[in-house]
Amino acid sequence: MNTKGLLYIMTLAREKSISAAGRKLGISQPTLSVYLSRLERSLGTDLFIRDKKWLIPTPAGKIYIETASQILEAKDQTYLAIRALTHELKEIIVIGATPLRGAVLVAQIFTQFSKRYPNVKIEIKECYMKDLRSHVIAGDVDFALGSCYDSEEEDVNFVMMYQEEVILSAPSFHKLASLAKKSDNSLTSIEISRFSDSPFILLSQGTSIRAISDGIFLAANMKPTVVFETNNNLVLSNMIRQGAGVGLIPRSSMADSDPKIVYFSLSPRYYLGLGAIIKKGKVLSEAERYFIYLVMKQDRDNPLYAPAYSAYIREICHEFENEGQNP
Repeated sequence: MNTKGLLYIMTLAREKSISAAGRKLGISQPTLSVYLSRLERSLGTDLFIRDKKWLIPTPAGKIYIETASQILEAKDQTYLAIRALTHELKEIIVIGATPLRGAVLVAQIFTQFSKRYPNVKIEIKECYMKDLRSHVIAGDVDFALGSCYDSEEEDVNFVMMYQEEVILSAPSFHKLASLAKKSDNSLTSIEISRFSDSPFILLSQGTSIRAISDGIFLAANMKPTVVFETNNNLVLSNMIRQGAGVGLIPRSSMADSDPKIVYFSLSPRYYLGLGAIIKKGKVLSEAERYFIYLVMKQDRDNPLYAPAYSAYIREICHEFENEGQNP
């Protein structure tokens, strides 16, 4: 199934320039430019507008790119299905993941992982963050994707990848809601003590956000009135939206366009660690290390995450990003 030309167009769309796409594909800029010109002549229309040094897809180009993406995805799935029939299963990796972020991450990188390791099966054990650590310790999972507040624990190693800000959310009719002005992707900064007379809805004990929340209240010498606790960020946000109270959430849970809820940065700011949870003493296989590398790579361009790479993550990056290079 020859889809080389489709890959060229997809790379041009991602890189937005012929020179950058050529470097990514390992072919010369003139070769790629000639291919694009010939394709556009055969179609009778331009696929990209040449705007100075950038390529901008035309309406026809958007249709071509979308179709190319679907064809390449179908090719990947077809080859994966065939390899599953022709390769003997040699390894099973069981990964603990939260129902939202963790499970979505696994789905995003599964195809790329399976291309490299067609004889390795991935199984997902979904549970909330408060239970992931116990599953890692018990050996029910090989490692887990999760969050932490304190990365130093007795039974597990937390392999830090990123940090995410913890913010305060409140219903739009709250007396302080008018202060919540957002511009240039920044939030109004406010001290938690100004919400001392507000009811709080919090994530349950055992979650990373709850550990951070308790630390925030302790630092502010504050004893909040907790009216409800839940394991689920969506439940928490929905209750805040309905006016049941205010709460603390990871910034990635923020709904920008929701008129019923407002958000604040805390002063001082607090951050949640994101990464992999591994039982102390466990040595990861190459396939497991590669999976963690793909997780790190997938989140690299997320504007809400700040890199906080542990030494082990830097080793894994060096291992896979320098493959094929001479020492």
